[in-house]
Amino acid sequence: MKCIVGFFMTKPGKRHAYLAAAQNHLEQSRLDPDCLYIELVPMPEHPDKILLAEAFTSEEAHRRHEDTDHMRELWAVGPTLLSHVVIDNVISAQVEHIDERFD
Repeated sequence: MKCIVGFFMTKPGKRHAYLAAAQNHLEQSRLDPDCLYIELVPMPEHPDKILLAEAFTSEEAHRRHEDTDHMRELWAVGPTLLSHVVIDNVISAQVEHIDERFD
């Protein structure tokens, strides 16, 4: 299993637009039988912060997920709507920390 947890920081006032842009990605991802869970959760205490939580049956399943048109479409809006992304990929005992800035 592969679990991913992270935070997306949108540019000021762009959280709603990013969540709207992510809807197709979330819907398509949830149709994948190897996607056990995927959610983007707005953080109420911060108007530009979104929690990412997702789980896949395997590392290979997650790699296939990353190589989809709907994933590419969502990442294409990143420079316009996001300012910072921090993601931790957890595969069994292995942890990979990604810290990507869009400014």
